[in-house]
Amino acid sequence: MTTNAEEIEIRIKSVDQLFNSLDPAPFRERELDREAERHIVAYAREVAASQPIKLVIYLPTATLGPALTTELDAAIGNHFAHQAREQETELNELRRLGRKGLAVGLLVMLFATLVGVALINAFPDSRFIETIEHSLIIFGWVALWRPIEILLYDRWPLIRARELFQRLAAAPVVVRAATAGR
Repeated sequence: MTTNAEEIEIRIKSVDQLFNSLDPAPFRERELDREAERHIVAYAREVAASQPIKLVIYLPTATLGPALTTELDAAIGNHFAHQAREQETELNELRRLGRKGLAVGLLVMLFATLVGVALINAFPDSRFIETIEHSLIIFGWVALWRPIEILLYDRWPLIRARELFQRLAAAPVVVRAATAGR
């Protein structure tokens, strides 16, 4: 299937170690344990975006069953697909706040510019009024600063996290028998 995929190995004694013990949802819908998710995500971040990922879970031979790989693949895929959807929701909220802030910032900038121009026209030779006009322009730019920062820069970590979760949701899961020496 994925021949040269980067393997992320997880060694556990039972499948229950992978999932949040307080989550009452059915197996396929359960969320991963925080530590298990953190382990997987930490290793996945080190894998190049162009490199496929494969999750390899080592379990004692006694706990292996015929449908276990399919169930784990579905459960882990569902968990990371849900995480990707949460990142998408956060990204949409950030975009909404950025656009709203940009509209307010542009109005503040327009108002500050118009007041500055009106003051300069009313008092053309006043250095004090010129200072006020420059201060109003600076105030207008400050009002635009955060919305522009949101729209240009704050979204990238969310986009990267969403893409990573999407890759992990699509990553095949392989279950192998743990050897005694490892």
